[in-house]
Amino acid sequence: MANLRAVRRTSPILWLLFGLKGRVSRHVYWLAYLIIIAVQSAVLSQIVGEGEASFYPLAASVGPAVLAVTLYCTLAVSVKRLHDVGYAGFLAVALFIPFVNIGFTIWLGILPGTPDPNQYGDAPDISPA
Repeated sequence: MANLRAVRRTSPILWLLFGLKGRVSRHVYWLAYLIIIAVQSAVLSQIVGEGEASFYPLAASVGPAVLAVTLYCTLAVSVKRLHDVGYAGFLAVALFIPFVNIGFTIWLGILPGTPDPNQYGDAPDISPA
């Protein structure tokens, strides 16, 4: 537990996007999700734009890796949000089921977290109002 707190203190962004332990509130979940969607949209717009896109060569070469990393980030943030609600992170596999993933994302962002510490850690620092 002390190691997780040290990582959160030194680099909370890396913990948020890549860590699979801990809890995040609804506000942090939606903010992280919007940032991930913005990065994915920027890369995909360059790839789809091909010759018209200004950064197409760069997006075509690193785009698949960026999309894979953002997919993992979405999974990591969803696991931490599931932990806040009190569910196992394994339920995040719903993100890989077409059409179910949209409802799952919305459900996860609306469902209130547990206010007290649970088996996945202390309550998130930023609690919903």
